[in-house]
Amino acid sequence: MAGSTPKRVILVTGATGTQGSATIDALISNGALDTHKLVAVTRNTESGSAKKLAGRGVQLVQGNLNDIPAIFASVKKELGGGDDAKVWGVFSVQVAIGGGASPESEERQGKALVDAALANGVEHFVYTSADRGGETRSFSNPTKVPHFVSKHNIEHHLVDKAAAAAASASSSAQTPMTWTILRPVAFMDNFNVGFGTKLMTTGFRVALKGKPLQLVSSRDIGWFAAQALLQPAAYAGRSVTIAGDELTLSDLRQTFKQKTGRDMPETFQFVAHLLFWFSEELGSMFRWFHDEGFGADLPALRKEHPALQAWGDWLENDSQWVAKSK
Repeated sequence: MAGSTPKRVILVTGATGTQGSATIDALISNGALDTHKLVAVTRNTESGSAKKLAGRGVQLVQGNLNDIPAIFASVKKELGGGDDAKVWGVFSVQVAIGGGASPESEERQGKALVDAALANGVEHFVYTSADRGGETRSFSNPTKVPHFVSKHNIEHHLVDKAAAAAASASSSAQTPMTWTILRPVAFMDNFNVGFGTKLMTTGFRVALKGKPLQLVSSRDIGWFAAQALLQPAAYAGRSVTIAGDELTLSDLRQTFKQKTGRDMPETFQFVAHLLFWFSEELGSMFRWFHDEGFGADLPALRKEHPALQAWGDWLENDSQWVAKSK
């Protein structure tokens, strides 16, 4: 229809990864395609995961976070230029571990995406970080965990750069970029089928020593990301620590047994000790779990999102364990 308002374009990084795909799922479930264009950044537009996104109405652009200006150029080309091709919102997530990634590359990519978003007139920016002791403490607590430090630095870069841009935009017609920071706790998804579950469970036993740990499902991270993008006024300037449950290893084991009919997989303690020694990332993280720990306000989160998944919900709804046990 002539004269109609263009759909807002949301650029999703990490679109085929855990958090990016959960965000796209939540956006689509909340009817985002009626009012927005969803554009997914992927290294391989021909992969099975990318093709599934395309089949759901998501537009694809090939690129990686080492060349962010090229991503914005590809979006403009893919969407045909003009107002219809302007990126309105960004979901930002970077990888710090595995596949050649590091906290240093994570920080470089995260900061560069903030800068490119500001340069391209993005109006709302959702960054998924990591909790470092609750909503009040996290912003001033980088911790000694390298991939928490990098996220802390990206957060400060986002807040500082957005504030500076807003100050200069006050005398112009440019719309300032608002932001939302999401801080998930440890992922329930790390306990899915595979040897990683054995390492997580054994690490829990070795490092936590009976203390509880907060966990969150990627589905719930996606829900909060979608809400922040679809209701930006309600989430602008907010930092939200996200968790769905808080459990000891005994709690984990008991619910796992109830839901799957089997014992929770574990391995030898020396394997966890060796891994913690070999990987400073994992060793420092598990030590921090014990010494400080996450600080999500679970009652407040459940009030805001009543469908928040507890450990047992995740096992039933999203894990591979229950399906494999039937």
